[in-house]
Amino acid sequence: MDLKLNLDSIGWLSGKKHVDRWLIYSLGLFGLALLVGAGWLAVTDWRQARAGTTSAVEREAALTQLIEPVQSLKRVLLSEQAQSLALRALENPDTTSDLLAYVNGRLSQITAVQVYPSDLSGVAPEELGPNGYAVFDMLLSTVEGNKALLQMHYAVQPPSMFDAVPIQNEKELRGVLLATIDPEFVLSSFRPEHAALGGVRLSQYNGSQPQSILREVGDVSLLGDIPDRMAVPGTIFRIEFPSQEYIGLVSSSWLALLILAGLGFLATAVLLKRSDEKWAMEQKIEAAKRGRELSVTEEETLMLDHADTEQPGDTDPESPAPPDSDFEPLAEGGEPPALRLRYNIPEKRKLREAEHTPVKLSPEIFRAYDIRGVIDKSLDSGVARSVGQAIGTVALEKDAGPVVVARDGRLSGPYLMNGMIEGILSTGCDVLDIGAVPTGVLYFAAHEIATGSGVMITGSHNPPDYNGFKIMIAGDTLYGDGIAGLYQRITDGQLQQGQGKVTRRNVVPDYIEKIASDIQVQRPLRIVIDCGNGIGGVCAADTLRAVGVEVLPLFDEVDGTFPNHHPDPSDPKNLKDLIESVRLMDADLGLALDGDADRLGVVTLAGNIIYPDRVMMLLAMDVLDRVPGATIIYDVKCTGHLPQVIREAGGVPMMYKTGHSLIKAKMKEVGSPFAGEMSGHFFFKERWYGVDDGIYSAARLLEILGSTDTPPEAILNALPTSYSTPELKVQMQEGENHRFIDEFRDVARFEGAEISTIDGLRADFPDGWGLVRASNTTPILVVRFDAETKEALQRIKTVFSSQMLELRPDLELPF
Repeated sequence: MDLKLNLDSIGWLSGKKHVDRWLIYSLGLFGLALLVGAGWLAVTDWRQARAGTTSAVEREAALTQLIEPVQSLKRVLLSEQAQSLALRALENPDTTSDLLAYVNGRLSQITAVQVYPSDLSGVAPEELGPNGYAVFDMLLSTVEGNKALLQMHYAVQPPSMFDAVPIQNEKELRGVLLATIDPEFVLSSFRPEHAALGGVRLSQYNGSQPQSILREVGDVSLLGDIPDRMAVPGTIFRIEFPSQEYIGLVSSSWLALLILAGLGFLATAVLLKRSDEKWAMEQKIEAAKRGRELSVTEEETLMLDHADTEQPGDTDPESPAPPDSDFEPLAEGGEPPALRLRYNIPEKRKLREAEHTPVKLSPEIFRAYDIRGVIDKSLDSGVARSVGQAIGTVALEKDAGPVVVARDGRLSGPYLMNGMIEGILSTGCDVLDIGAVPTGVLYFAAHEIATGSGVMITGSHNPPDYNGFKIMIAGDTLYGDGIAGLYQRITDGQLQQGQGKVTRRNVVPDYIEKIASDIQVQRPLRIVIDCGNGIGGVCAADTLRAVGVEVLPLFDEVDGTFPNHHPDPSDPKNLKDLIESVRLMDADLGLALDGDADRLGVVTLAGNIIYPDRVMMLLAMDVLDRVPGATIIYDVKCTGHLPQVIREAGGVPMMYKTGHSLIKAKMKEVGSPFAGEMSGHFFFKERWYGVDDGIYSAARLLEILGSTDTPPEAILNALPTSYSTPELKVQMQEGENHRFIDEFRDVARFEGAEISTIDGLRADFPDGWGLVRASNTTPILVVRFDAETKEALQRIKTVFSSQMLELRPDLELPF
């Protein structure tokens, strides 16, 4: 039987018009699907928000369930009788069974015990079973005085938990007692009230292995991507709950779907209306042909023709992907061609190519104390080549070659480095290429191997699409007129010609040896260092290990896309991962570096951020112990307590402009052995080169903290403090920030305050101060406040905000 579909019999489904209607209704159905999806996501978000606002009572109850069995286990293993039997087992291993019988009698879930001497002699990790190295690490951490944390090992079948405690005789460490425990002893105690919490997860994480999920209760989908976590003392366990910070009932995902659904329905209505109008026009034409209706006007016919005509440019042909190509250096004397840059994005493991027209050299990138621009907009390989020609010329005139060249980990680094090296070589000046290293390593190489000349290709803490050049010639960092002079040389053509040679060398081992030969930390410290996927990952951890501390690196894989957080330790939100890692790993201190590792941030075990002006107090006091009466320089963003600390330590405080180049020049001028900035730059002339190096600064700080038995947190908390803000940033257009400051100086009035205008405007009141200045690296205003009381801090904020808004009512102030 043949089946035939008669479209004419289906009414509105017949003809082209009906096909159009199918498409339109499909669009409407798509909008409906989006609406349903948005509703589902909205309900999910609401459930997560509700779970996250649950009282902390249920959370504490869940934690208590695990604390009790852990404490019971510790009490048994550290009891006087267990310690006595463990000491006897050390002398006579045959009596180990007595020890097991005793502890098993007190706690039947202890299934095995072993004792080892304090020197761990004869203990081989590979002989300790499937978890040998992990067990050996527990033994090692115990004899070194750290707490061994209860943990589960899956390589043993069935899985087992292990704990280790010291064996002591009159407080003298004699050995280690290792106990094997039935996991159900702890895990069976974990019965949280998930009805209120929504979902709870128990996991373990030791900092070096992937997170292991031990137990999940309730709807764990409510935990989201970033749950709240509570560490279980005495273990490496943590309990995860729905985040209390997750309070937004409308997330961007389903809000976007709602908007798309609305647009879908709107488009459906519009298209249906147009379709009906077009169908009516078609009916009129047909009726006119048959003479049953009025004829269609010429205008109506043109409208119909236009509606049926496909407009040019509606669709673009798919352009072919460009072939893979690496950047090739320019030929001798050649002009920059259209460049193709290949970026290697590590986490995606794929290549992306970008083509651009050569960038025209602009004076805007020649800033107060460095050269900085946006890749392929104001900065490219051709610009780097021109700047390199100017640098090579100046270096030759000052007989200060070779020039050391290095770069940070940004994706555009190799691209700019090719141009920079080529430009320097074209003048006849030699180049020492030391590769991708921190800024401090470049300074070291320039002083120790060369004659004080170097170029660091870095975007520092700026966004990923920025990059630039920090320049030092004959030991002087260029700034101001020195930077502007490079631009003038390029535009005037005052550039030498020649052919230099390039030498490549790995100087990182020499750098580490130089620091370790001078700095050794006297007592064991455990630190976490967050490299922020910046170039500090190359050697920061190894350098600090060399000075004698235990280092737990965080985000030390160099990745110019900065996938975890932006490498700027001056922004508290970038320190959240570090704070949590320090807490979970029970570390003595947390350190953070910026993109090129010339700045340092500090956090404590309690999660407190020690701002650089307070760190500077400790460093200054240490330097003044050996250089009494010296001048200590600090920038305008630092706390009012700092000069008082410097005076009490026997030094002379000097407030100066912000900017690494400006600070270094001032240090040379007044012979200062130490200086610092609120941004985290610390400059040591005493025992170093008078440059900003975050890794070296970290070593000097750890040297001080490791010279006493007082915990680092207690030392840092004892420093004078006040109520203050971090560096607050007000976004502006390029160049607007400097114009604003010029006008603000003229019109602002602060009664009862001492005014300083050396860099922006700082008003010092008897009980606090406020500052607003123009950044020289990005188009922003930098604002900071500091006061003795919360009330004074708020008063000073209000005085500044009212006068700033009076001058520019459109400003979006973050305070």
